[in-house]
Amino acid sequence: MKQPEDIRNTGPRKLSAVSAAFVANIDFLKRFLARFFSDRQDIEDVAQEAYLRAYVAEQKKEIEQPKAFLFRIARNLALTQLTRKSKQITDYIEDSADSVVIEGGATVDSEVEAQQSFGLYCEAVAALPEKCRQVFLLRKVHGLPHKEIAERMSMSVSSVEKYLRRGVLETKAFVREREGLAPDRDAVTAVNRRRDQGV
Repeated sequence: MKQPEDIRNTGPRKLSAVSAAFVANIDFLKRFLARFFSDRQDIEDVAQEAYLRAYVAEQKKEIEQPKAFLFRIARNLALTQLTRKSKQITDYIEDSADSVVIEGGATVDSEVEAQQSFGLYCEAVAALPEKCRQVFLLRKVHGLPHKEIAERMSMSVSSVEKYLRRGVLETKAFVREREGLAPDRDAVTAVNRRRDQGV
């Protein structure tokens, strides 16, 4: 068994490829994550979790591009966390809807109707395809401009606009269908066209 002095004599232990990429790019990684989060603690937490996940993955197989792998994990974690936060906001709004007093002496019936409409809207948003839902929530819940959404999700501004249009059309179509209203033919045609185009 090696004694402590023997270990010291062997020189510094070589870092794994992922660890070396993390140490060399930690400041850049945090700046990258600052595009997703304003809270410093969120940035630190996601950076550490991305490193841990990448390191664990590296133990199972060799990572050919450790820096790109690390950043991809960080981006996915950030988007997952943003989606989770958006859901928490939606849940909070739904939970607090009971305590909202509708002005103008609204009846209990109209209050229930308003809550049901909101619930339908939340269902409609949840039913959107993942990328479309993320863009929709970043714009409608977080109020981010198109350019910032494009940067965060590594897509063009025109793609953001397409996903937003699809989100608006699909949520309207979903609500109309659930409420038993005739579908808006123009909206249905536009949605189908976008699905065919893979947007």
